[in-house]
Amino acid sequence: MPDYDAMRVAELASISDLAHGLSDAQWDHASLCEGWRVRDVISHMCLGYTTPMPAMIAKMAKHGFNVPRASKEESIVFGSAHTPGQILAVFDTIHRDGVRKGIAKVIKTSEALVDHLTHHQDIRRPLGLPRSMPEERLRAALDVLPGLGGFVKAKQRTAGLRLVADDLDWAHGDGPEVRGAGEAILLVATGRPVALDELKGDGVDVLRARFAA
Repeated sequence: MPDYDAMRVAELASISDLAHGLSDAQWDHASLCEGWRVRDVISHMCLGYTTPMPAMIAKMAKHGFNVPRASKEESIVFGSAHTPGQILAVFDTIHRDGVRKGIAKVIKTSEALVDHLTHHQDIRRPLGLPRSMPEERLRAALDVLPGLGGFVKAKQRTAGLRLVADDLDWAHGDGPEVRGAGEAILLVATGRPVALDELKGDGVDVLRARFAA
């Protein structure tokens, strides 16, 4: 069984290493998440890990318990109110000191790994900073990815498809095939259509239709 908790923390540290080297302009650059800047993505993770549950519930209530909207708006507010240095001062406590409050405590470490790998690419891809994901982390994330429903919706997007990561010798499922790099499969399954053109197979048209629906 992979040590998802250790990989989750290692991925957070990798994001921190990247973020410490970004310029102010890069912090304000758009991410893959529509309407989110790089600073908002990192702020989103800060809030998820450091906000106690009562305070998080209060934030959700402000937005009518519309979780996606609350997450986006609160992350933008936090990102706008703090400098990169201030955001990193909070973010670094997560992997350095093991901070894990509120909603982060109830999210499975395997799902957190998927989230962090995805957010890392949300930042890197628009900045033109490619990265080879650590194979152990990527494979572990792909192993749980097809079963993730909820807000991730990977289960719904990939239902009835055969996923094949041809750079990892990894495959899952039956049906029309979707083949490509593990990173591209991860991104598309978690709702990033930017990587659709990196995939091939009869199942890609199925994925495109699901994004268009």
